[in-house]
Amino acid sequence: MTKWEREQESGIKQEMDRLLAHLESDFCTFGLLHTETGELVWKVAAGNLSDRYRHIANRPGKGVSGSVVKVGRGVSLHVSELIAKRELHEYPILLAEKLRSAYAVPVMLDDKVRGVLLVGDRVKRIYRPEDRQSVTEAGERMAGLVAEEHAK
Repeated sequence: MTKWEREQESGIKQEMDRLLAHLESDFCTFGLLHTETGELVWKVAAGNLSDRYRHIANRPGKGVSGSVVKVGRGVSLHVSELIAKRELHEYPILLAEKLRSAYAVPVMLDDKVRGVLLVGDRVKRIYRPEDRQSVTEAGERMAGLVAEEHAK
C-alpha cells in the first residue's frame, strides 16, 4: 500500500467513524467498483466484527451492487424483507456482519457510480430522513477523497 493509499484510507475511516458516532449505528463500510469487472469490493470498514468484509465482492447487478449502483440512489435494506423475497444470499455483507438493517448510498464521481457507502445496524432500524441525508452527505465527502486520487 502506498503512502497516498494509506492517507486516503485514513481519511475515509475517519469519515466513517464520525458517521457511526453521529447515527449511533453499528457498522459502516466503503466499497469501490472495479472498473473492468464491475464488481463491488469492500475496502474499508468501521465497527466490523471481523475482516471478512475484505473478501466479499458483489457481482454486477447482484446484491448491493444491483440495488444501489443500478438505481444510483440510496437504498434501505432490511434482512426480514430480503428473507421474504429469498434474496438474502445476494447480500453477504449483511450476513458476515450480522446486520438486520442497512442504508447504502452511491459514491458518485463524474456523474458515474464509483463506489458505495453502507451503514448498518445489528438490530432492526428504520432510517429517518435526516439519517439518510447524513449518509448521503458522507458519501459526497468520500467522493471528494476518491476524486483526489483520480486527479493524481
